[in-house]
Amino acid sequence: MRLTELVHKLLDQQVHLGDSVIDATSGNGHDSCKLASLIGASGHLHAIDIQAPAIAATKQLLEGSGFGNCYTLYCDDHAAVLRAMQAKHQHRISAIVFNLGYLPGSDHTIQTSSTTTITALDACLPLLREDGLLLVTAYRGHPGGAEEAAQVDKWMQQRASCKGWKMEQEAPQVKGPRMAPVLWQVRSPVVSI
Repeated sequence: MRLTELVHKLLDQQVHLGDSVIDATSGNGHDSCKLASLIGASGHLHAIDIQAPAIAATKQLLEGSGFGNCYTLYCDDHAAVLRAMQAKHQHRISAIVFNLGYLPGSDHTIQTSSTTTITALDACLPLLREDGLLLVTAYRGHPGGAEEAAQVDKWMQQRASCKGWKMEQEAPQVKGPRMAPVLWQVRSPVVSI
């Protein structure tokens, strides 16, 4: 199973009608559309990308799929948007999705970086509801991708050592010298009464 298929399967299990969700790197809008299909008109999608063409592609895909007004698009740095969201959305988000790397079909020199990604991941933690899901896919085959993935892995290992946080990692086998992408799944703690 491809990692994108696994991400969508995990979202199917996690996200329900009426939920609030975040696509922290909207790219061409495919994860945003998947999330919008799961939350319905009563939920809300927050889709973020630093590139205007990515936001335009996401908007076009959402509108073309008939997803009315269940979303807000942000053309900005994901770390800044996620930090700003903490005031209104603390412990309300059921799932957050990241795809790290560059926008397919665009300038490959514009890509996520470990500095802003780690800041964005830190900003996600207060947003996740109890048993919330954070999915991060890192593409390592481009310049800077392996270094970013290593920093994300270090961050993930720190979360896994925190009480109540659960982390799993998937990295499919690939033939040849190409580095496979990596998917991390992080679940926020469940508070027992």
